[in-house]
Amino acid sequence: MAALILLIAIVFVAQLFLTAMQQNQTSRQYTHATAIAQSKLEELNALPIEKLSYGGALGDGGDGGEDGPGVQGYFEFIAIDSVENGKIGVVEDREKANYMRFWQIEPDPEGWLGVYRISVRVVALRNGEGGKREEVTLATVRSQF
Repeated sequence: MAALILLIAIVFVAQLFLTAMQQNQTSRQYTHATAIAQSKLEELNALPIEKLSYGGALGDGGDGGEDGPGVQGYFEFIAIDSVENGKIGVVEDREKANYMRFWQIEPDPEGWLGVYRISVRVVALRNGEGGKREEVTLATVRSQF
């Protein structure tokens, strides 16, 4: 009887480990996506305002399907190298990438002159928890004054 109780307990503990590993992968994807989006926002905020130009798209397609290639000059494939402690870099080939990064620069939706809205969306290329790809969208507003 004790062996049966022990066996049932071991099965439940094994299931908890499996769930914890899946949640860990999802958390890692979400954390990486947030860091990748934040780094692009910082890069765009560091540029002189006169070098920013309206354009881009966030690549969501609107139909729930596969994300498109993005707008030229406003899209990148990003790879995270697990061998070199999470070193992040832009790559040319989707097969080598872990994430897609889209950004868009647009005039302020409220119509304020000299105000830019900068949005960055990062999507994981591999499925996380429940077969869903993790994604993050960050936005900021920047003024030329």
